[in-house]
Amino acid sequence: MTEHKNIIISKKLVAINSASSVLAKALNVTVLLWMYQYLLHRITAEEFVVLPIVTSLMVFAPLFFSFFTGGISRYVVEAYAKGDFARIPILISSIFPPLVAVGTIFLVGGAAFALNIEKFLNIAPEMVSSAQSMLLLLVASFTLQMLALPFLSGFHVRQRFIELNLFGIARDLMRMGLLLFFLLYFGPQVIWVVIATVISDTIYSITLIVRARFLVPELRLQRGKFRWHQAKELTSFGLWTTIGRLGGIMYTNAATILLNIYGTAVDVTCYHIGATFYRQIDSTVGLAAQTLQPALTAMYALDDKRRLAETVLRGGRYASWITLLVATPLVIYSDSFVHLYLGEEYSQASMVIILFMIIYPFTSPMALLPLTAIATKQVKAFFSAAFIFQFFGLILMVAFLSFTELGAIGATLSLTIITILAQILFFWILCLKIIDRSFSDLFRRVLVPGYSPAIAAGIVWISLDLNKQPESWNMLIAYSVSGALVYVAVLLGFCLNKGERADLKKLMARS
Repeated sequence: MTEHKNIIISKKLVAINSASSVLAKALNVTVLLWMYQYLLHRITAEEFVVLPIVTSLMVFAPLFFSFFTGGISRYVVEAYAKGDFARIPILISSIFPPLVAVGTIFLVGGAAFALNIEKFLNIAPEMVSSAQSMLLLLVASFTLQMLALPFLSGFHVRQRFIELNLFGIARDLMRMGLLLFFLLYFGPQVIWVVIATVISDTIYSITLIVRARFLVPELRLQRGKFRWHQAKELTSFGLWTTIGRLGGIMYTNAATILLNIYGTAVDVTCYHIGATFYRQIDSTVGLAAQTLQPALTAMYALDDKRRLAETVLRGGRYASWITLLVATPLVIYSDSFVHLYLGEEYSQASMVIILFMIIYPFTSPMALLPLTAIATKQVKAFFSAAFIFQFFGLILMVAFLSFTELGAIGATLSLTIITILAQILFFWILCLKIIDRSFSDLFRRVLVPGYSPAIAAGIVWISLDLNKQPESWNMLIAYSVSGALVYVAVLLGFCLNKGERADLKKLMARS
């Protein structure tokens, strides 16, 4: 463990924080999958489709705020690492007034759009009222969350991600309890999902503000501390993260809106199910990696280039192990899983899942690139390129939907093609340039150990499937566990380096 002034960099702390993030996300995914299955077996696709449409609209919401919030956590962490505590109230006081102004505009504009949603999207007449109510609630809830965001840097500064995840687990349990109550007492309707989410998110945001202010008292508004040049610097930094966020929206969520226009309710539902797996796995890795942001920023601020490179390569290796453990069996057993989970009506969701999952061998090795770009102030290089590639992905998606009958499969295929090309042709090269390492380092220290467990376990999973396809949940679980045991055995036996083996031995000795 080392300490860079006020930011502690500890492998143990990062590991615990990351593990807690993954566990918190796993709970959320479990509830989400149960809820989807419960609703889809009890309501029509036309009613269910309102949920992905409304939630897809809400992913555009961060664009109104990320100009102002995109860099606040990074700059607060940097100030804290350097011991410049007097700068923190200036950062908060400079960014909050414009954030309030934008929040007001967003609230009014979002309400106006919600009340006229049927004029812009294909909503079944009997579902217009529910869609309006759902979007209004989400707009109000999101405005509060964005206004709270500058104050939540305290958890990043103090690396209290375990505590943050405990609050997140409490929020998810509250949402789950409310959702179960509403669904079982009032009946299956998609609007209960939004109502339960808004109530739990509001309580969560207020609690976090109070706690973050206690952790870092400097996170406060002060009269006379507004600095135009500081607001401009934060906004300039946030410009590129906003462009990156816009690209991310085009990458997965725009397909829901386009399928609503070009496809059917079943197309939207199948895409939403497949994309949910991708987004949940991606966000799980993102949450685990996010715990490294303060450490990466401190390494860059104090010119610890060697350790920065080591962390990025290690992160790519770990992300590959995590994602491929889930993605590989999903590719092999997608048909069986969808048949058991949703039935034949949504069979094309299996190919959507496959196309999303085969992205991971190319993106996981670069898991820490976005955080590294932020830490090293390479946001323009990373996010501008991400936007360009994702824009071409959107064009390709429109072409598939306009000139083919592939529906949800065509929308996903366009994303798969553009993502793989972008990673190989640009992002792998950019990452190696930032950390000053060669492709041989990436191949030897990330790709070979990162892919090996999936290859070994994949042979087992494919062999079991060829012998007999799983026809029940018990058989599917048994097959998955069998391959997972091989996956873990290969990982522990052949893929850990000396330092990781030493850390594992220490952990085993303590237990």
